[in-house]
Amino acid sequence: LGYFIDVMNNPIKKFLSKGNERTVAVKKNIIASFLIKGTSIIISLMLVPITLGYVSNEMYGIWLTLSSVMMWLNFFDVGFTLGLKNKLAEAIALQEWQRGKTLVSTTYFMMIVIFIPLCFVLEALLPFVNWSDFLNVSHEYNNEITKTLFVLIIFFCLQMIANVLTAVIAAHQKVALSSLFPVIGNFLSLIIIWFLTKICAPSLIALAFAISAMPIVVIIIASVILYKKQFRKVAPSWKCINVAYIKNLFSLGARFFIIQIQCVILYQCTNILISNVSGPEDVTSYNIAYKYMNVAMMAFAIVLAPLWPAFTDAYTKKDYRWMQNVYRKMIKFYLLCACIMVIMVLVSPFAYDIWIGKKVEIPMVMTTTVCLYMMIHNWDSLQVNLINGIGAVKLQTYVTLIGLILHIPMSFFLGKTLGLGAIGVVLSMITINIIYSSFFTLQTVSYTHLRAHETSAHL
Repeated sequence: LGYFIDVMNNPIKKFLSKGNERTVAVKKNIIASFLIKGTSIIISLMLVPITLGYVSNEMYGIWLTLSSVMMWLNFFDVGFTLGLKNKLAEAIALQEWQRGKTLVSTTYFMMIVIFIPLCFVLEALLPFVNWSDFLNVSHEYNNEITKTLFVLIIFFCLQMIANVLTAVIAAHQKVALSSLFPVIGNFLSLIIIWFLTKICAPSLIALAFAISAMPIVVIIIASVILYKKQFRKVAPSWKCINVAYIKNLFSLGARFFIIQIQCVILYQCTNILISNVSGPEDVTSYNIAYKYMNVAMMAFAIVLAPLWPAFTDAYTKKDYRWMQNVYRKMIKFYLLCACIMVIMVLVSPFAYDIWIGKKVEIPMVMTTTVCLYMMIHNWDSLQVNLINGIGAVKLQTYVTLIGLILHIPMSFFLGKTLGLGAIGVVLSMITINIIYSSFFTLQTVSYTHLRAHETSAHL
């Protein structure tokens, strides 16, 4: 047994030790992320049948829609955490620890200033919205939806403040570590929901507590531990808050802010749009198809995630050759993931039958359309990851306006006017992502060719 372990370990150790410090860090993050995300996928897949066993199909669709509403709040950080990821990665690359500490402290300060007042304002406005009409569901749910949103807003605002830690971790090129927190939180949520099925009647409020509270508890505990140990050089301090750094963070963050608004409109409004053009039952069908196809999409995202801060580090140190080499390898990996997605579509009827049985029927056209969307989105993500890493996001701020303007009217036209329902909403997302990918691919190719020319001239 010991000999077998040594034989298996040697190739892994050789693979991990090959390359410079940045490459080794990326490889370690990818392998660790696969293990963590693999666990996350299993927990996420288990959550679906257990949750469907606790609440009805319609209530589950309402829950998914409410979760999307909460994601709208993401853009209220005005891009500060994404700006922090780039600026802190630069400071770490140059070993400017005091600057890093000030960046982190100021970001926490700004998140508190934004989200504490926002929480009070949103809670005060909740009772004045007729949520059953807005979500196109039965009026009997209106009171429960209002109470559920009251809980979700509190937890979400707290999480937005606590989530600054994930940007700090990413800047240290330890992306796998931050992906561990949601897994632990979801596992605890899974246990609580299982208990709810035994002791509590179906309730959206109870579900909100179970799913929203645990991730915050986990990340707060992690913050206390990590800022005392691994990240003590950049640990936040009230003394290090410097409002002069707000402009430094906001200059890049403002562009990310516009991009984030587009993400809210294009991705987080999907459940709302489907609920309006088709009904909450189709929200469930779309999300189950999305979760299924997301297994392959997540594999691509796992490999991609460590590259953003790594690209920032390489760009700061003018290591353009490394960036070009990694980009070419990612194109090959993208093609592999695309092939896996096609196979998943073909076997989807059998996979759904094993996973959720006969609880919900997922049309093949829904799975196919979601697959096509994910393929295009993955390609787009590859281009955007490199662009974001070097901070060249000016073009993105203009191009993403297309999604802001077109997505909602196009979804209603395809979904309601042409009668395509939920499929029409997904087709709108596909169309917009094709436009994005065209622009960003041209930008990436132009950039890599320019840097290759500069590197050759230097040599």
